[in-house]
Amino acid sequence: MIVLRFLFLFILFFQFSLVAEESQFGEVANSLRDSIRKIQLQNGLTVLMMKRSNSPTLALYTKFKVGSVDETPETAGTAHMLEHMLFKGTQNVGTRDFSSEKKYYSLMKSTGSELDKVRLEIRNLKANHRKIPYDLEDREKRLARRLKTIEEKQKEYILKAEDTYIYEQNGQVGFNAYTSHDVTNYQIKLPSNRLEIWAKMESDRLKNPVLREYFTERDVIMEERRMRIENRGMGILREKYLALAFSGSPYGRPVIGYETNIPFLDVFETERFFRTYYTPKNMVITIVGDLDFNETESIISQYFGDLPVSKIERKEQRIQEKFNQGEKRIRFQHPGGSTLIMGFNKPNFFDPDSQVFEVIDFLLTKGAESRLYKSAVIEKKLCSGVSAWASDPGERYSNLFSIFAVMNSDTTPEDLEAVIWEEIEKLKSGEITEDELQKIKNKSTADFLRGVDSNASLADGLSYYELVFGSWEELFLSYDKFNSVTKEDISRVAKKYFVKENMIIGHLDSRGTK
Repeated sequence: MIVLRFLFLFILFFQFSLVAEESQFGEVANSLRDSIRKIQLQNGLTVLMMKRSNSPTLALYTKFKVGSVDETPETAGTAHMLEHMLFKGTQNVGTRDFSSEKKYYSLMKSTGSELDKVRLEIRNLKANHRKIPYDLEDREKRLARRLKTIEEKQKEYILKAEDTYIYEQNGQVGFNAYTSHDVTNYQIKLPSNRLEIWAKMESDRLKNPVLREYFTERDVIMEERRMRIENRGMGILREKYLALAFSGSPYGRPVIGYETNIPFLDVFETERFFRTYYTPKNMVITIVGDLDFNETESIISQYFGDLPVSKIERKEQRIQEKFNQGEKRIRFQHPGGSTLIMGFNKPNFFDPDSQVFEVIDFLLTKGAESRLYKSAVIEKKLCSGVSAWASDPGERYSNLFSIFAVMNSDTTPEDLEAVIWEEIEKLKSGEITEDELQKIKNKSTADFLRGVDSNASLADGLSYYELVFGSWEELFLSYDKFNSVTKEDISRVAKKYFVKENMIIGHLDSRGTK
C-alpha cells in the first residue's frame, strides 16, 4: 500500500503547487478539502467527488468491502467469480429479450446446481474408493445434456459484452475490475459529459444483475487458475506461502479459489453472496475529474438512491493477531526461476508500528541505493532483483512484511537469507543515519512527483482509504506518520518483529527441473 499511499499524496502536492519541502502539510489538506465533497445517501451509500478541471474526463471507481477474506473455505473464489459474472449484463443490457430469456436462465441455474450436486457426490464416492452406482452416472449424463441444451437455447437471446460496446461508443478507457483479499473494484474513465450514461449502466448492474453463462464462465476461471497458479512457479509459491503464514486467518485463502472447489461454486450461493455484500452501506463511489458537485450529486442520487438496503446482517470477522508462533518453512521444486520469499507477521494499518514498516521497505528495497539491492544484487550478485511488500496481502487484518527475490542460478537460499539477516541486524542495532532517513523521505516525494498526474489513481486510492480505513483523510495522516518515523522507531520495530520465531520462508527451487 505504500506505493498507493504516496502516489495519491504526491499527485495532490503537484495539483495544488504546494510541493516545497517546507510547506505545511495542513495547507495541502485544507486545499484538498476544498476540492473534495463527501456525501452519504439515505440508503447508506458513500460518494466521494473530487473536482479537477485539467481534463474534460472523469475517473469513476466503485468499490465494495468484500474480497476473499469474506468467504469460507467452501466458497473460496466466490468474490472473484461474482466480479466476472457482473460483466454478463442485466435484465436490460446483454439480452435481446429478457422476458423470453428468463425461463432458460432459471432452468440453467436449477439444472446446473443439480448437476453440481450429482458430480460432487460422484467425486466423494471416488475419493473413498467406492463404486459409482450406474443410475448416478446415468443421471449425471442426462443432466449434462440437459444443461447444454438449455444453454444453447439461452444463447439465442444473449448479446455478449453489450456493456463494453455501449461504453466504447461513449469514449471509455480502462473499463475493468479487480478482486483482492480486501475489496472488489469496478472502474472506468469517460468524458465528463457521459456521467449519466455511467450512472444508468452501473445502477442497473446492481439492481438487475443476470448471472448469464455461469457454468461456462466457471470453466474459464478454472483455466485462469491453471495459467496463473498451477503453471507458474511463483503462483504456487505464493499460494503455499500465504497458506502457511495464515493458517488461522482468511488471508491464507487464494483470491481465485481452490482447484477443488471452483468447479462446485454454487450459483445460488453466489447470488446470496451478492445480496449480502453488494449493498449501499458496503460500497463507496469515487468520481475524480471535471465535474460539478451539485449536478453530480443529483445524478448519483437519482440512479443510486433507491438501491435497496440489505436485510441480511453482515458480520465482520474478528481475527486474533498471532506473532512469534515459531519459524515456518516450505520448499518445493518447479521450473521457472528459483525464488525466495521471507516474511514476518505484523499488525495492520491502524497499529502505530505499521507505518514504520513502510519506511523499512524504502530502506531495504526501494531503488538502486536501497540496502538489500546494493548488498544482494550489486555487491554479492545473489539475485536479479529484490522487492518488499509492507502489508502483504491486505490491510483489513494483521498481515506480513514480505521480501521477494529471484535468485541467480548459483545462489543457495541459505546465502540469500544470510545477507537479508545481515541487513536486518543493522536495523536492529540502529545503524541508520539521520541523513539516510531524510534521503528516503525526500526520495519518496521525488519518485512520485515525476510526471505523475492521474485521476484514476486518485479515485482508486481515495475510495480504498474511505472504504477500508473509514476516511479518505487517513491518506494524509499516514503521510504525517511516515515523516515522523525515527531511526529509534526502526530499531525498536526490527527488534520486535524481525525474529526467527515470527518468520515464514517460502523457497521455489528450479534447479534440476525442466
